[in-house]
Amino acid sequence: MRGGHGLGEIGTGRDCGTVNAAMANRRTARRVVPPAPAVARPDLVVVVLAAAGAAVAAYLTWLKLAGGSAVFCVTGHGCDIVQSSRYALALGVPTALWGALVYVAIGVLAGVGLSGRRWRWAFYLAAAGVAFSAYLTALSVFVIGATCVYCLASAGIMVAILGVLVWRRPGATAPGPALRPARLLAGGVAAAALAVLAGAFLYALPSAEAPGYQAALAQHLRESGAVMYGAHWCSHCAEQKKLFGPAANEVPYVECDPKSLNGRPELCEKAGVKAFPTWVIGVERREGVQSLADLAALSKFPGAAKPAS
Repeated sequence: MRGGHGLGEIGTGRDCGTVNAAMANRRTARRVVPPAPAVARPDLVVVVLAAAGAAVAAYLTWLKLAGGSAVFCVTGHGCDIVQSSRYALALGVPTALWGALVYVAIGVLAGVGLSGRRWRWAFYLAAAGVAFSAYLTALSVFVIGATCVYCLASAGIMVAILGVLVWRRPGATAPGPALRPARLLAGGVAAAALAVLAGAFLYALPSAEAPGYQAALAQHLRESGAVMYGAHWCSHCAEQKKLFGPAANEVPYVECDPKSLNGRPELCEKAGVKAFPTWVIGVERREGVQSLADLAALSKFPGAAKPAS
């Protein structure tokens, strides 16, 4: 009996030890509760910057579509020349419109909250935007020979957005290895390079206007009495003629430099030419590089509605 009683005591002791250990594990499990994930809050600074950039880009888009001149910019200079160049269009729509879409995307991400994956997307978009803005600025300075204050303002806003995003990068404790500086740098460089290469590819494509259209428009301008006044050393005049492609020599052109062999400065003076190039089409007078669509509309060219045909 004593042996049986002893076995009973031993068995009871083991059961109590097991129960105590289980209770201790439960108390420990209750104490070690993982912290709740932080709620992503809207980044108002990025939202405001993105809204400002979108407003500038939308204004440039409207100017391009409406054919107007920018406020605070002298007609025929700077903004007008840049907006009239072939680089103001990409895939048939204003280049500024693509910038507006990038700003809107960054603003939406910042409005929802920049954490983890959303921060990375905003960072890559901003890196691509900064690189593409730098590419366009280089084109305007070295190719077009003019700058637009609104384009420079947009570029500055994109740089500010990228700077704020880098400054507020989620800490190293954030989930996922993609927030490591080396990977972020590689991703940002890749996004920037892709944006520049895409832009270079698009602008290297042939003009949307077919050669037949260019020749027909040049002939129509000549027959309607339109005149382009310029100078052989004027880079903007060369840019204007380049838009006509193989029909550049058909453009009704008057050379204003008296030192040129074919110079007709008296005609330029009579026309009151103050800037190169200057177009006189009927009662209309336009300074600066004009798009083929604008020239077609001003001269009432019959094929203005379908330049690709």
